[in-house]
Amino acid sequence: MSDLVSDRIERALKRIEVAAAAQTQARAKLETRNATLRARIESALVDLDTLIARERELEAQLAGDDADTAEEEQG
Repeated sequence: MSDLVSDRIERALKRIEVAAAAQTQARAKLETRNATLRARIESALVDLDTLIARERELEAQLAGDDADTAEEEQG
């Protein structure tokens, strides 16, 4: 009888160990995926910041050109 109980306990412990290992693997996959997504988002934000800076520079150049043209027309 005690063999049956100890066998059931052994099987239950094995199931717990397997489930814990699966959870550890799933967590590791999620952490890797999160790091990859974070890096992609950071890269996209850098690209957006660069585009915004270029647009601002272009707008400033155009505003300067407009001011120069207006001065030339007045002068």
